[in-house]
Amino acid sequence: MTATSPEVVTGHGLEALLEATGRHPFVRWEVTPDLADTWWAAAGAVAFQRTRKQVRRTVSVLGPDQGVAALLDHLPAIAASVAPERRALSVSVPQHLEACLRERYRVLEGGDWEWFHTTTAPDELPSYDRVVALDDVGRADEVVAFLAAHSPTADTEPGRGERWFAVEQPDGALAAVAAWGTTRAGAPHLSSVAVDTRLRGQGLGRTIVGAVTRRAVQEAGVCTLGMYSHNTVARALYLSLGYDRTCAWSSRPVLVDP
Repeated sequence: MTATSPEVVTGHGLEALLEATGRHPFVRWEVTPDLADTWWAAAGAVAFQRTRKQVRRTVSVLGPDQGVAALLDHLPAIAASVAPERRALSVSVPQHLEACLRERYRVLEGGDWEWFHTTTAPDELPSYDRVVALDDVGRADEVVAFLAAHSPTADTEPGRGERWFAVEQPDGALAAVAAWGTTRAGAPHLSSVAVDTRLRGQGLGRTIVGAVTRRAVQEAGVCTLGMYSHNTVARALYLSLGYDRTCAWSSRPVLVDP
């Protein structure tokens, strides 16, 4: 590491980043060696790079409040390194520190979301037998229509390489769906969980999330997922299935003037 200021130091390499964060699960499963080529640390906090939509680099800041504040002060230099060609840089900070970001910079509208992970497979339930593999390519139009009707904020589309699962109604129509993708670091990642609004309250969300999570943990030793923070029902479900709410993020495009 080389000092860049009295408070902030620059680090290099994934292993060093993992050590600096106590091998934090979010860093472990969301950051790859190419993204950890350069990162920053201050007073026990770190700022590191992620990608959105597989290409566009963003910055996440994690750790004690004092260190996060120092790294936010250093954000113009970080932005110059990460995305010198962009006027706005997407920055994720712990939700309770979003105001600190607004105090320092011009901030555009973004989203609040939470990241969960588990290394414990949920107990098997008889209802898991209802969960079947879904041909998301052959039934793509059906899946798209189902998500539009029952989970319009779903951000995973069929036919993009994820493994899809479903609970079907007796006539074969979809009752619930979920996609199993992977994080950049290779962990199973659950997304686009949706239950027919007319069938909610029957345990279908627990059935499909529990079954897919159980299979993922048995295969890979871990399962991760993200959710928008307004979804209190989903949060309660994930926690009851053994997930840890590891991070609560505010992600905002920030206009950083050097």
